[in-house]
Amino acid sequence: MSQRNLAKRADLVEKWGTNYFRDFKNIRKYRSGKTFMANPRMFRADAALYFPNFHGATLVEDGKDTTDVLQGRVSVVNVYSSQWGETQARSFTGAKENPELHKILAEFGERAQMVDINIEENSMKAWIIKLFKWQLKAKRSQEEWGRYFVVRKGVSEKIRETIGLLNGRVGYVYVVDEECRIRWAGSGDAEGTEMEDLNRGFRKLVETNKA
Repeated sequence: MSQRNLAKRADLVEKWGTNYFRDFKNIRKYRSGKTFMANPRMFRADAALYFPNFHGATLVEDGKDTTDVLQGRVSVVNVYSSQWGETQARSFTGAKENPELHKILAEFGERAQMVDINIEENSMKAWIIKLFKWQLKAKRSQEEWGRYFVVRKGVSEKIRETIGLLNGRVGYVYVVDEECRIRWAGSGDAEGTEMEDLNRGFRKLVETNKA
């Protein structure tokens, strides 16, 4: 990703400092660590936050920008920093938990994808993840290897607050459009109609994406 684009992205994050997620900070102690309730509808494109660029290692290369993977496709992005958080994200997006989502992913092929971002700033834990990379590969198809990121740095408190990553142990799920705008977000365990809202909005975005 060019320095110019990185600077533009940083400016966009700054611009959207007051947003949907900040409005919900008062319920960050919600049960099971749920930071906010998901919006039942997609955020409008003209009012959406841009998903920040993270730089990390995938299962196929050590240096990769998330924006390069997200651009041009509608993506479901799982973000977590712990096994508990990953389990929470899977309550929205897991193959067993949400088969309808995986049906949509299979139906639209190159226009839709799922991306995992594992934020691990502890050096020892990051080393353990690298040591057991073969296990992570075994659980995924080869084409998914480049969509699993381990991010060790660059996740500032400002970024966390801007996109709602207010609890380091909680799992988060984002729907990001082909221009890297956040169109929907969920946190903690899926509740109520959140899974159905995710599926409905994701399908609509993919169907309208002509990339």
